Amino acid sequence: MIKDILVSLGVGEGVDATSDYAVSAAAALGAHLTAVAVSYDIDIPPVYTEAFSTDFLEAQRAEGQRLAKLAVDRFGEAARAVGITAEVRSIDGTPGGAAEQIGAMARLFDLAIVGQADPERMGPEEVIAEAVLFESGRSLLLVPTKQAKPFSVRRILVAWDGGRASARAVAEARPLVEKADFVEVVVVETGKSKPGRLPGVDLAEHLSRHEKNVELRRLVPASDEGIVDVLLKEIAERDIDLVVMGGYGHSRLREFVLGGVTRDMLERMTVPLLLAH
Repeated sequence: MIKDILVSLGVGEGVDATSDYAVSAAAALGAHLTAVAVSYDIDIPPVYTEAFSTDFLEAQRAEGQRLAKLAVDRFGEAARAVGITAEVRSIDGTPGGAAEQIGAMARLFDLAIVGQADPERMGPEEVIAEAVLFESGRSLLLVPTKQAKPFSVRRILVAWDGGRASARAVAEARPLVEKADFVEVVVVETGKSKPGRLPGVDLAEHLSRHEKNVELRRLVPASDEGIVDVLLKEIAERDIDLVVMGGYGHSRLREFVLGGVTRDMLERMTVPLLLAH
């Protein structure tokens, strides 16, 4: 069961799709929701510190505090409107330092929700998402920047390749899969499959033992399509609410490296994406 959710609040003016989605998720699941609001400091290498005046640094710090308070107020209104139990934790720091704290914090929650990085503006979302994915040991639910629909797991697609990360994602997603009306396991044919049983059959059998009827589909990309192209087309055609897939890659000395398919999916996602590593 998912009863304790963490959400990293977006900073900036306007609507925070991630916050609204997390509030709707907590309401739908009957979960407690903890929001993290970060007052960001500028990350200045020590060698350049003297190039910035004290007044400039104080002004930037004040702006960070203002944006954090705006995010908290916005979250509070949304949480009260649906009557969920919620709390806010405030932290200060650089984007990298804040991401490290949130990644560690997420270890003690059933689910962590983070917004997709906005390609049109620089922000901390990408480094936070990677810290949660690689450092928490738990799943990450990533919300598109343009997400408008509230939380739903009525129709779930599992992108399956039989690997360890995919297995972890399915295990983490099981409380959500149990609530689904429709579960589709998708295997994208890359030409690397070994002879034997159709990939995904074992997963479908496993989920059937959890009283889930699963539709297994093998998709073959056209000559001009990549794996993510195929997945995005399937998501749109099947009216999918949530995608479950493995978070491939590794982290080393704080330099995060994601596999090509995962990176492409994170940049082009059209529905919420549950990842595990």
